[in-house]
Amino acid sequence: MTWWRKKSSERSAAVAAEESTVEATIEPSDEAASIGAVPSAADDLAIRPKYELAKPTKEPRGSLLSSIVGSVVEAWDEVRINRTRVLLSLVGIGVAVCALATVVGAGAVFGQAQTEQYEKSSGRPATLTGYPPFSMTTQQPVESAKYFELLDTLVERYQVSHSTAIRRGSASVQLLNGTQFTAVQGVNDKFGVMHRVDVAVGRWLTEEDGNRLAPAVVVNDNFYEQLGRPDLRTHPTIELKAENLTTAVIVGVLAPESYRPGLSLSMLDQPFRDLVGTKAASEGDITYEIWVPEEQAAQLTDLLNRDIAAVFGDDINPSINRNDYLAWGGPSPLEPLQWAIGGIAALILLLGALGLVNISLVTVKYRVREIGVRRAFGRRRVACSSP
Repeated sequence: MTWWRKKSSERSAAVAAEESTVEATIEPSDEAASIGAVPSAADDLAIRPKYELAKPTKEPRGSLLSSIVGSVVEAWDEVRINRTRVLLSLVGIGVAVCALATVVGAGAVFGQAQTEQYEKSSGRPATLTGYPPFSMTTQQPVESAKYFELLDTLVERYQVSHSTAIRRGSASVQLLNGTQFTAVQGVNDKFGVMHRVDVAVGRWLTEEDGNRLAPAVVVNDNFYEQLGRPDLRTHPTIELKAENLTTAVIVGVLAPESYRPGLSLSMLDQPFRDLVGTKAASEGDITYEIWVPEEQAAQLTDLLNRDIAAVFGDDINPSINRNDYLAWGGPSPLEPLQWAIGGIAALILLLGALGLVNISLVTVKYRVREIGVRRAFGRRRVACSSP
């Protein structure tokens, strides 16, 4: 009931009738308690009629904008009061993010370097390698010139963009400290792309180098050092002697290796055959490499072997096989590195998450009294702002 004060002298007859009605509804205990009561100031309290009772109204809750503003103000107060704790938490989060980025970046760089090292030695996936096949009947190899000519035709038929014949031999060369032997290989310009040849000074061989009177060569760093590191802009020349004597022009120098290799140089296939002679070029260490898409490697291998058998006979041994570092179909050699990097990254994320949980728990413990006071005044949900 709602009570209101009014002077007894001003009470009207209508109010008196209303009071008598209300008094009739009072329980006996209340009525008995009221007998003999001494008149006091309570007599001035009268019951408001039902038609004057105020209807309860529901106060509107805060709007979305006020909630956002309240959260920002509350967070700012938290930062202002606990500045040191907030700064330390931000520094910890920054260190964790920096460590995570560093580990992932370093792992990616190391993985790419290792992949390129594999591709330098065995070729890019998928590299098919062919050798002049032997006849199972006569135990004699087929003629290498016809074999390479057939492979050139098949590569053009199947529209393969990168392939090269590789011939290896040796020659003598005159250097500053006397005459030495150097390894020589005859390739074409596609070899540089297929094996990721890294040229530190100058350039790699091009198709136009086949028109030069003096063949172009690319030497390794050890060869270049023993030659006195001349300026390539002066077109330094060397004399190579094998079956024939050839004067060659150095156009490029390979990047230094992690170990100190022997002397070696690369030149185009036709100048190589002119240098070592036809017999040595046909009977030495010779291979043919074809770079094809990985998803088509098995199909092209079968097609090439079928076409080779159709020309040289069914009694020859298969001569085309995949020979890159992923040829055996097992797990990637970089898989252990990938797992290690993933584990370190997960550990860093876990430590960062534990730090945030710790900060949140400390914040809640610090504000237990404040949260209790707010809930005592009717706050249903207390936002716990954590840095």
